Amino acid sequence: MGDSHSGSSDEVPRNPIAPQGMGSVGEEAASNVVGGGSGTGPLGSAATPAASTPAATTSGLSGSKRSRRTSWVWNHFTIVNNFKDEQGIDIGQRAVCHYCDTHYKCLSNNGVGPHGRHLQKYHADKIGNASDSNFVYSKEKMRHGLALYVAAAEQPFTFGDDIRFEHFVQNCLNPSFAKVSRNSTRSDTKKAHTEVKKDLISELATVGAIGFTSDMWSGINNRGYICVTAHYIDSSWTLQKKIIAFRLVEFPHDAEQIFESIMSVFRDFEVLDKVYSITFDNHSANTATLPLFTRNLTTPYFGQLLHLRCVCHVINLVVQDGLTHIAPQISKIRNAVLFIATSPSRQQEFDKLCTSLYNLKPKNMNSDVQNRWNSTYIMLKSCRKYSDAISGYVNQRYRPCRGSPLTQADWEIGFEFMKFLKVFYAATVGCSGVRYPTSCIVLHHLFNISVNFRRHREHPNFAHACIDMEGKFRKYYEEMPPIFMLAAVMDPRMKLQGVNLLLRTIGTNLGITTLPSSANVYDLLTSMYAKYDSKFRSNAACTAAPLPSSRSTNDEFWDFVSSNLGSSTVTSRIELDKYLDLESVDENDRRDFDVLAWWKINEVKYPILSIMARDLLTPPVSTVASESAFSAGKRVLDERRSRLAPDILDCLICLKDWEDARLGIQKRSAKDEFRGYFADSDIDSD
Repeated sequence: MGDSHSGSSDEVPRNPIAPQGMGSVGEEAASNVVGGGSGTGPLGSAATPAASTPAATTSGLSGSKRSRRTSWVWNHFTIVNNFKDEQGIDIGQRAVCHYCDTHYKCLSNNGVGPHGRHLQKYHADKIGNASDSNFVYSKEKMRHGLALYVAAAEQPFTFGDDIRFEHFVQNCLNPSFAKVSRNSTRSDTKKAHTEVKKDLISELATVGAIGFTSDMWSGINNRGYICVTAHYIDSSWTLQKKIIAFRLVEFPHDAEQIFESIMSVFRDFEVLDKVYSITFDNHSANTATLPLFTRNLTTPYFGQLLHLRCVCHVINLVVQDGLTHIAPQISKIRNAVLFIATSPSRQQEFDKLCTSLYNLKPKNMNSDVQNRWNSTYIMLKSCRKYSDAISGYVNQRYRPCRGSPLTQADWEIGFEFMKFLKVFYAATVGCSGVRYPTSCIVLHHLFNISVNFRRHREHPNFAHACIDMEGKFRKYYEEMPPIFMLAAVMDPRMKLQGVNLLLRTIGTNLGITTLPSSANVYDLLTSMYAKYDSKFRSNAACTAAPLPSSRSTNDEFWDFVSSNLGSSTVTSRIELDKYLDLESVDENDRRDFDVLAWWKINEVKYPILSIMARDLLTPPVSTVASESAFSAGKRVLDERRSRLAPDILDCLICLKDWEDARLGIQKRSAKDEFRGYFADSDIDSD
């Protein structure tokens, strides 16, 4: 093994002159132990194994006690009695490495430090991680982990009861494993949910403001469920998203029932005093709950920003109005795609046509889902390179719209409108993020949409569409929600000057005269900050470092100054103005800027303003986080499990989300649900 072996007093190196036909000492000793009988030891001497298995071998002659060898190293060493060295001298009992001829003393009072160091230095590839070698099997821990896996991986409760799974684990992972019954896994899941829920309640008790999203869903069993999702920024300035409830809602699904369901969740998780905002979609029942929340919630966060309307739902309403104006062209394209996609023989003929005549690779055609505009947008993108092939194939065999062929003009209008919709699609994807603040980027996307309207309103094909779409857009945003402006100010790239510029440009592009002026935004900002200052200034002063004293503390003057001005905290007006006047973020850093990381670094500099920034950056502007749980709900509550108890469904959906968060596999942004559907299409290129 090299020079490193020669310096150890109780370590003997490999015999450099082994007799012909002799294997290594470790190999032969190991075979003797495994075989359970005596045999010819090294150099022709007899070697008697000390026990049938390494873990059960007894200690050396260190008194009358005989102890079990429990260290992990005995999985890689064999005890050989009457061991003879290369000179044939019997040196007693030795521990021989399985992988080389190195041997060590094995008396119980010697320890196994040299053994372990030898394995880690020379045979690390065979022993793996030392922590793995120290692993101790626990049935209780196994069942807890199995319950978490079943929930997170959306597996049935019978997963651990499969004899094939038991055989796999026993033979490849751990022979101590025994299969777990369906009912045991079910009860383990409820127990795991209770345990993790307690930890989450403790975590929520330590955070400040919490923004909530909520939405309703109807399952395959025709019963209504409500999903409530909590969004908060933790002590390390990381935005967290946790589904805290997926519960059955009894009929009727009116405002009172929705209100009571959400309030029961707030009480259950002890967050009644932390509700900062609730984001709903545009359903009238959700809107009707707001007066009930306003009367019954006493929040320390002033309640000024309680209700947020889902930005993505507003964008959907706007785009749907526009799509009606090109419905004939979209219908012809949709019918052509459906004509190919709904027949295997036609799909095969189309693939051959693409290859032979148009030099295109074969492509599975997929139609959009009507009333889901984002799928229509992606369908159009997927057809860009194949428009001639689609028209050539379909027009010979089928006429998509009342006998009229699919023309180049139809494609041109469809593709032009697709480009027009690109900014709406980008806004939907951006505002549906769950792992980064979205309240501070809404003005950015509204600005882009306003510019898009200005550029296309004179287009002959889009003039009427733009009129309807702009009208719907103004309906929702001519009175700009305050949180969009305040949160944008908390983005160091924007601040007050940038927000005023955006509001002024949006108003000009859309002809809106009711947007707040620069003075209005500043007054709103200073008013809110004053409330934070009055509430948190004493706490900030306690944690701030005192000014250094210029002389001994027995001077009454300096004691008076220190007690009144000794904190590095500045007054509310000074701290806010200091932030607003600070040099802007470098232009090269604006695109990939991390707002939360900036506030984490500057939290000490702005002790009060950072609290306000944390609260304003917390609320999500989309209910997509809650809606994404419905996809999991469809997979869990399928036809085979349609009678799943509501409390079990709640456990499974919540545990899955909590495990995804723990493992860091929650997506930063909500992936469009139709991107997988169009996976083989070239939809990412411009």
